[in-house]
Amino acid sequence: MYLEDESVYVGEPRQPNSGIPQGSFLKRHRIPVGDTGAFFGIGDIHVGETVTFYGRSFFVVSCDAFTRAFLESRGVAVAEDQPFPDEPIELYRATLKKDTVAFPYPPAPRNDVLAAYIEASNGAPSHLLVADKLEKFLANDRKVLRFFCVWDDRGALYGEKRPFVLHYYLADDSVEVLEVAEPNGGRDPFPVFLRRQPLPNRKLSADPTAQTKSDSYVTHLDLRIGGTVHVFGREFFIHDADAFTKKWYVDNEGFDPVEDFPLVDVDEPSAPIPQNAVPPYNGFGGLADSLQNCVALIPKPVRPDFDKLMTYTDTVLRFKARMIKDETGHSRYTPTESDEAREFIVSVYLANDTVAVFEPPDRKKQIVGGKFLERQECLKPNSAEKYEATDCYAGARLILFSRCFELHEADGYTYGFMEQHGPSFPRSDVKQVVARLRSLLAGREAAAREAFGGAEKTDAQGMQRALTAAGIEVVKQECVTLFRRLAGGADAVDVKTVCDELGVAEPEEKTA
Repeated sequence: MYLEDESVYVGEPRQPNSGIPQGSFLKRHRIPVGDTGAFFGIGDIHVGETVTFYGRSFFVVSCDAFTRAFLESRGVAVAEDQPFPDEPIELYRATLKKDTVAFPYPPAPRNDVLAAYIEASNGAPSHLLVADKLEKFLANDRKVLRFFCVWDDRGALYGEKRPFVLHYYLADDSVEVLEVAEPNGGRDPFPVFLRRQPLPNRKLSADPTAQTKSDSYVTHLDLRIGGTVHVFGREFFIHDADAFTKKWYVDNEGFDPVEDFPLVDVDEPSAPIPQNAVPPYNGFGGLADSLQNCVALIPKPVRPDFDKLMTYTDTVLRFKARMIKDETGHSRYTPTESDEAREFIVSVYLANDTVAVFEPPDRKKQIVGGKFLERQECLKPNSAEKYEATDCYAGARLILFSRCFELHEADGYTYGFMEQHGPSFPRSDVKQVVARLRSLLAGREAAAREAFGGAEKTDAQGMQRALTAAGIEVVKQECVTLFRRLAGGADAVDVKTVCDELGVAEPEEKTA
């Protein structure tokens, strides 16, 4: 009974194999009391009394703890719980089992067929001669052992290693094999590989005439993790079982939870996916554009980096450069004397990392000037990596289409931009430059002071010559960065200031 509206629900508990449609006997609603117009309430149902609903009488045997506490809190006396009446079906089943005590399941195998025939002819009950299947069915109905198996058929043509699930029904010792459908397996969904049936416990011979009927069937003791089971000529390897199966074996067969259920790994490393080899760059068009012809049948335009494009749209780094001979051997072009005398302007566009080379006109050298290299992506020699802004600094060498260019100077905007972005341009970061030069000058202070030759003023070029003479490998960009920091816009800086910054100043004389 529901207290909110005093509605009543009557349900019959379901019993397995009862043969009776059980469940909801009377749906929830308010039940009238005869023809009085009243409805059943809290005080109309008592333990130990009979209540009638629509002509059917129900004897109230007991109530739960909450109902008893609630009624007693309202001052309603509740009688003690009474036992349930005996069930006729259970009594009948008990009479059938009274003679099976001497032959507990499973019975001893009767190999003497003549003795069994004599006992049957003398009136012995049939359930004493064979196993009591009804008792086994009632005790193990809906108890199924589940094993996970694999069938390795890779020895056959187009064979493969396939997963399966084996069900062993304890109620009748039947076996069922189900196929596991894997994603993209390429097989039609036929889940039942072997319908439920007793499985013969034998191997099938390749000779059909040698196959004979066997009375031995697979039992639960034949199924072990790490073992194999033969399913009509197919060997299934059992590698795992579910939690219920393991618990059942431990409780009923005394198996060890660790030793009898080892961890068996049947997974194999997946074969590497073959990658398409990218052909070498042929030099026509951009590298990313040419790569699209190898990726898709219909090439698509390359998506630019819009964040970088919007941030550095108008940012251009410009350097003065001269054409020199490449000593590394990457350049196949040897410049002439007239080429070495030419001046170029190398522009690096940060929006898309493209490079353009322009040659200013010079009437004295009879150079017309103009565009020397169209703005485009330039690759490093013998590499698919392109030149970026971080590769450009005063003193750097760029090989552009077999021409070697040495960058020897930059404009003021370029120097300022590189110093503002010191982490990306370490040769323009004053702290990193000073720390590096101090570590290299450790133990060479006297040689560094002599390299300056007693001069009072110096510039970036003189600073580079002095450090090179002292045996320090330094690029011009580092000297320019240090000079711009110390000079503060002047054309020269005191040598003493430079030595103090680098830690090579002369020690003070001790007074007597």
